[in-house]
Amino acid sequence: MLNTNNTLKSRRYSIGFSLVGSLITILFFAFINFSTGVSFPWFIFPAYAVLWWPLMTIFIGKRSMKMFSLIGSFVTIALLVMINYLTSWNYPWFLFPSFAILWWPIAALFGFKRNKVFSIIGSIVLITFFILTNYVTSPSEIWFYYPIFVIIWWPLSVFFSGPSTIKVYSVLGALIIISFLTLENMIKSPYCPWALLTYFPVLMWPVGVLLGRRLGKLSIALLGCFFGIIYYTVLNIYVFEGFPWAIFPAYALLWWPLAIAFAKRGRHLVFSVSGALLSAALFIAVNIITTPHNIWAVYPIFALIWWPLSIYYFVYSNQKVNSIKN
Repeated sequence: MLNTNNTLKSRRYSIGFSLVGSLITILFFAFINFSTGVSFPWFIFPAYAVLWWPLMTIFIGKRSMKMFSLIGSFVTIALLVMINYLTSWNYPWFLFPSFAILWWPIAALFGFKRNKVFSIIGSIVLITFFILTNYVTSPSEIWFYYPIFVIIWWPLSVFFSGPSTIKVYSVLGALIIISFLTLENMIKSPYCPWALLTYFPVLMWPVGVLLGRRLGKLSIALLGCFFGIIYYTVLNIYVFEGFPWAIFPAYALLWWPLAIAFAKRGRHLVFSVSGALLSAALFIAVNIITTPHNIWAVYPIFALIWWPLSIYYFVYSNQKVNSIKN
């Protein structure tokens, strides 16, 4: 008990000494500053350094590190605001270093065990910083929604990226991506609704997560391929008219049921033949649409023939010979 009382008294004396000593030191520098006729209050710089003496004496310790980070960051930001006011108040540059300083108390308060709260508070700080930066540096051009789109994934991943909430994560993530692309489309090029082209592949993310292993079934692949081809065909006819570009996403989508029907079941020869025929059909269609008077599709088709030819002689024939021997 006696040792505890002595420790408390010693701590009080140390705190009192640091407070009085720092006050005397700051007054001393202030006296020199104004007695020499200098108009700029330069004494704030040594005063800032001296203030860390009582702050460390009062707050250093495991139980008071959070308060120390709060007071220390407040003192540092106050110094930056004062310097900004005295030198160039027409441009608030203090916002930029203050943003970095704020992460000290945020990490001390929330960063170790309360990761969900930390992600929310940190995201709010980041979003506020980028909005202010956009307003200060380039108010005529809106760009802050680009970093906000990236920042949102931090709390979203912390809350919903677990195995039990991955379905919610995929749905919310797809909605965020679609919203971002739609906003970008409306701001940058409102007369060309190119964002519509991205909706189908983005929505396939939550669809794939919700279906799970059923995504590997042939019926699901045929259904997804059908809806994808219909979607892009409708866009080609009613929105992006002219060149029949829908054949390209249709070509890509058809590989999904082909891979499940043949490649997944070990029917590599049939897969190579059907894949070569599909690719040849694409080249022929593009040749007829673009340059019907110049037959060039024969060249890539010649290269495609080697795929099923190689599978037949080096895979299918060897398997047939081995089965006969056995």
